[in-house]
Amino acid sequence: MLIKNLSPLTKFWGFILITIASLISNDTRFLAVLALISVICYKLGGLKLRKFFGFLILLHVLVVFIKNPNYGQVLYHYDITWIDNFSLQELLYLANIFFKDVIIVNFLLIFLWTSQARQVAASLNQAGLSYQLSYKISQLFYLLPNYKKDMAKLSKAADALDYELSSFAGIRFLLQVKHTTTAASRHFGKKQKRTWYALQSLTQADKFALLVAGIFVIISISLVLINGGRLWNPFVD
Repeated sequence: MLIKNLSPLTKFWGFILITIASLISNDTRFLAVLALISVICYKLGGLKLRKFFGFLILLHVLVVFIKNPNYGQVLYHYDITWIDNFSLQELLYLANIFFKDVIIVNFLLIFLWTSQARQVAASLNQAGLSYQLSYKISQLFYLLPNYKKDMAKLSKAADALDYELSSFAGIRFLLQVKHTTTAASRHFGKKQKRTWYALQSLTQADKFALLVAGIFVIISISLVLINGGRLWNPFVD
């Protein structure tokens, strides 16, 4: 519940900071710890594991391997053949890709799936996104949770009226219906940043979470300096 209680703004900047930290350093040890933390946060958010996203991550790793199966040896300047022509260096390289994907996907889903639509739009606007874009995102958040159910009802209504309804027309109609709901969450003004009714103020927990995310970025940068580069190479002294 602690994850859900965090401000969407905190989750957004936490996602950005953790993503930056995972992209700066290629230290497998650091990435493994971050990946584990992302899984723990995902579970603490009360989210269920989705096979689809796991499939996408594994597919990405497989595509990277097929594209250049010997890149690990080139990257680490070493070759320890493990199974057939598959080297230990290639395994370590693919592990880095896998951990990065897990980190980014988990924290992105935490931001998207544990936040209310109105709060997400308000937070994005406060983070610097334009008012128009934040508002459009808010509309999509209202649409997505019940999209299949709403489209099924709309299709039945269209069939009853003997009206041919395309998917595009259905989405456009649903967005118009959701307009009144999303409009209730905002306060109009003339500038790009507006006063939002649903804006959640930062608590001590939010500030602590952002501090931890910032520390991970500092650790990532420090590891680059310690390792003499972005890569951690355990095969050289």
